[in-house]
Amino acid sequence: MKLILKLTIAFSVVIFLLLCTADQFLKTRKSSSLVSYGEERYIQKNTTFSYSDVARPPEPIERPSNLSQGQREEMRRQRNAERASNIEWIKDAVRKYSPGSWYMLMHYEQLPETAEVKTTDGGIATTEKAVGTYDYLRGRSRIDLLASMETNVHELTHAYFDQNSYKYLSENKLKLNPENAQGYIYISPATSFFVSFPLKAMFPSGKLSGIITDNLRTYRFDTYINGTTSTQSDGIIGLISELNAYYIGSEYCFNMFEPYKEATGSESSGLFEWVTHTQSTMSAFFEFDYFIKEYLLIMKKDHRSDYEMLKSYTPFTEAYSTLLQLYSELIDKYQERIKREMKLLDSSGEAGTYIEKGWLWIKAGNSHISSGTPIFSKDRETLTPLLESRRYREIEKDFNLR
Repeated sequence: MKLILKLTIAFSVVIFLLLCTADQFLKTRKSSSLVSYGEERYIQKNTTFSYSDVARPPEPIERPSNLSQGQREEMRRQRNAERASNIEWIKDAVRKYSPGSWYMLMHYEQLPETAEVKTTDGGIATTEKAVGTYDYLRGRSRIDLLASMETNVHELTHAYFDQNSYKYLSENKLKLNPENAQGYIYISPATSFFVSFPLKAMFPSGKLSGIITDNLRTYRFDTYINGTTSTQSDGIIGLISELNAYYIGSEYCFNMFEPYKEATGSESSGLFEWVTHTQSTMSAFFEFDYFIKEYLLIMKKDHRSDYEMLKSYTPFTEAYSTLLQLYSELIDKYQERIKREMKLLDSSGEAGTYIEKGWLWIKAGNSHISSGTPIFSKDRETLTPLLESRRYREIEKDFNLR
């Protein structure tokens, strides 16, 4: 009898433990199922969560089933009218708040659809505009258009890099060298550089794959180091072109804080959305600072004569040092602006704000719910110690970066 009782008790304990384990497993699965959008896609505080970073989960598609054909057409017309109105709004906002971006877009728009120049080998080189001025605008709402305009500005900086080089060559009665990687680096209406450097003196950025360890392979590593962009075909010139485009996109984002407040209808929501959509392009600075310096280290070690030629090529050295300086200053202003706006929100009583472990947290009014977003991606924290080390001192000295 005692044996049966002991067995019964032991069996009950086992069943109890199994049930507890199953319950915990289900809770864990329920919790982990929320994390499905990649790098820092959502944050959770005080029993709620908000989405951050540029990408968000797709909104449900409205499919009205009880509407007539006429009603569907009217709904489509209203949506198109809303988008057209908001596109005009975003254009006006860029013109007013980010005049440097607007200048570049308008200058690109005024370039001819086709252009040609003579080449150094006796031929003729022609080019055609591959994209329109607003081809990368996406979305219907003002918030969506604000975010996609950054992509548009970035990509048009690349298009301008290619197209305006033909105008530059023509106006200066120069010939295009088909053996060179070349382009027009636009930084501001008053600052720009035409660069043209021998392709044979460069190597694909893919060579960095053997140098960059797994723990330093950042968000953009696959695209620009392992990918098939111009950083492969044009080497260091392709990397500088990307640094240029990310700077121009970041400057646009920084300048558009007021339109974000207007689009969201409040100071606190405007700050949150602005940081959410700005942090990624600001973080690109650290990645390309790292990629370019690693490229130059390899160049100095394995291709010394090419390195010396690049170091003495003034358009490149001036463009490089100017972009690094301006981008670094922009990041400082970005952080200062966040702190200033936090103080204004705290003093007004509209919201409570604080920064914790690199995340901006905002709690509206008397609410117990906080929403947060990273101020930079985690790549900044990964790369900063290395960028501030002695590893690149010779590079910084050679290119007058300090």
